[in-house]
Amino acid sequence: MTVRAKVLLRTPGLRQPMPLPTRSLMAWIGTDPQGRPYLLGVELDIPDKIALNPEESDLVAEAEFWYEDAGRYVKPQAEYRLWYGGDVGTIKIVELTEER
Repeated sequence: MTVRAKVLLRTPGLRQPMPLPTRSLMAWIGTDPQGRPYLLGVELDIPDKIALNPEESDLVAEAEFWYEDAGRYVKPQAEYRLWYGGDVGTIKIVELTEER
């Protein structure tokens, strides 16, 4: 299942600019029964921007979450830690735009 959404980003933990669009980020939505992080892949794009920069806040982006049960987790107002080899910020679902 793929879910598209408008999201609000905060990226204080990025170490260097990340080219956009990017499929390198993950949303940490919880832990599995063995205590391991449960992550959803996220493709992000921000119209009129070419990079996601460290320390940016309150950016409105378009996100595509891909995973068989993404629709269970991607809900308006849900907020998750943003993961890229470590915690780099947060992603908050503002509105769903498409669900397939």
